[in-house]
Amino acid sequence: MSVYKLVCPACRKPMRIRTSTGQTPCFRSIYYQCTDLLCGATFTGSMTIDFELSPSGIERPLLQLPVAPGMERLKATRNLRDCNAQPDLLDQLEASV
Repeated sequence: MSVYKLVCPACRKPMRIRTSTGQTPCFRSIYYQCTDLLCGATFTGSMTIDFELSPSGIERPLLQLPVAPGMERLKATRNLRDCNAQPDLLDQLEASV
């Protein structure tokens, strides 16, 4: 599990999330506080979920987001490669390893 670490823009010391409020299923308002007692700065920010990278495994998900543009491009190149009979040099190199 990875932990997202923020640093205070004022003093570069670690910050912590004091509280957060869910606005929608894909958007949260977050309130941060610097852990340095001398600084003590507080900030607000947000966290969003913007795109889907892979679809949900359940039959009818409650929310469907647009697929990320990079993933669409990757799918298109894979589909194009499947339709093309010409072998790909990278595929041959991977197979020989």
